[in-house]
Amino acid sequence: MGQINKYLRMTGELYGGYEVWDFFRPSPAINNNNDYDLWAVRARPGILLNTPHIEGFAQAQYVGLYGLPNDAVASPGGPLGLGGAYFLANQSTNASNIFLKQAYLNFKFQALGLPGSLKIGRFEFMDGMEYITGAGKFDGLKRARISQRLLASNVVHVGRSFDGFAAVYDRPGFNLTAAGLRPTQGGFTVQGQKEIGDINLFYAALTSKKDALLPGTESRLFYLNYDDKRNTQPVDNRPAADRPRLDNQNLNIHTIGVHLLTLQPLGSGSADALLWGAYQFGDWTNQDHQAWAVAAEAGYQWTDLPFQPWLRALYYRSSGDNRAGDDTHKTYFTALPSGRAYAKLPFYNLMNSQDAFLQVIVSPTPKTKVIIDLHHLSLSNKNDLFYSGLGPTSSSGAFGYSGRPSNGRSEIGQLVDISFTHTLNKQLSWRFYYGHAFGGDVVKNFYQGKKDADMVYLDFTLVF
Repeated sequence: MGQINKYLRMTGELYGGYEVWDFFRPSPAINNNNDYDLWAVRARPGILLNTPHIEGFAQAQYVGLYGLPNDAVASPGGPLGLGGAYFLANQSTNASNIFLKQAYLNFKFQALGLPGSLKIGRFEFMDGMEYITGAGKFDGLKRARISQRLLASNVVHVGRSFDGFAAVYDRPGFNLTAAGLRPTQGGFTVQGQKEIGDINLFYAALTSKKDALLPGTESRLFYLNYDDKRNTQPVDNRPAADRPRLDNQNLNIHTIGVHLLTLQPLGSGSADALLWGAYQFGDWTNQDHQAWAVAAEAGYQWTDLPFQPWLRALYYRSSGDNRAGDDTHKTYFTALPSGRAYAKLPFYNLMNSQDAFLQVIVSPTPKTKVIIDLHHLSLSNKNDLFYSGLGPTSSSGAFGYSGRPSNGRSEIGQLVDISFTHTLNKQLSWRFYYGHAFGGDVVKNFYQGKKDADMVYLDFTLVF
């Protein structure tokens, strides 16, 4: 691996992970094994061509999921953690596949005196990361707290790619990006080669770059059109008989939003603040769709103290639907988000949810980071469902999200999670995570056998 000649380079990524689950458990139910472990292996060899006028990249992916439980899809209750979801999607305790992860050409117009580029083919895409500043802490906030709320390639072990184009017009003060995309399968299923052709996406973002208008500050205006006409039925709080299938009356959702991120030196450290908001409108099959979501965050890091402690307070809320029988659907829809970026123990997601939490980050060494999150989770609207899921991962069949009735309750529970990351060098890093969820009244409605959950994972990534 490495540089072959002036223009050609071999690349590679190797990932391995081990997970232990002790999930909530329904009772009475069959196939309700909530206590299991599993392994995941992923390899991504690639070849990169880089010239002054064009960049070309091709990357294959091998993914293997081993030791999946064949008795962790409860009836009633559904998958008990991600192991059950992997088995349900692949119908095998050991699932593996090789497919084309990326293959694109990126035409660089800078050499022609034009400040932009055009990428065509199959590639990874993350909303919110249209450009990077080069400032590590600022870009780290963007990756962790802004990107992949609507469109993400980082979806648990398999991931997803997008087929289409991404056009960029880049100036010193701003970046304009527009993309027309179709997602591939992935997420839970290892059959990641196939494109989900019945989902069409158009995304555009205008980003005022860091320091362009205000020192240490970036802002973005974004738009996403999500059009879904798969052979499946949507999940919402109406009875199943009242929900048309998407191939008869599809979803066509428009999302417009903004974010504002600032990082400022203050006293003996630095202060950060984030505002993010989105409003949605369009058609939810035969209902009008009107929904919203907001996030507000603030933090301070003491850079002159041992371990450089960083304390952050975060609040997120998205709309829920208060009346199932009217003509308007009001549940915020997260489209194709990241798997674990905003719910590291993914028994919940960002639909009809309220998440108020504190975050503490410490760095015992320059290459080590420890993050501790304390979440209080509740439903925004108790007349709506408690939603879970990571978005569409197959071309037909499952909608990608599931929902359970709250029975008039709103308390989801509390989540405590700890993640430890150690970067050995530029190529190799490893990570440990532990999460414990205390089920609230909503969770206790349908998990009578065990009302709390634990999850541990250990993984490493080697990039070369």
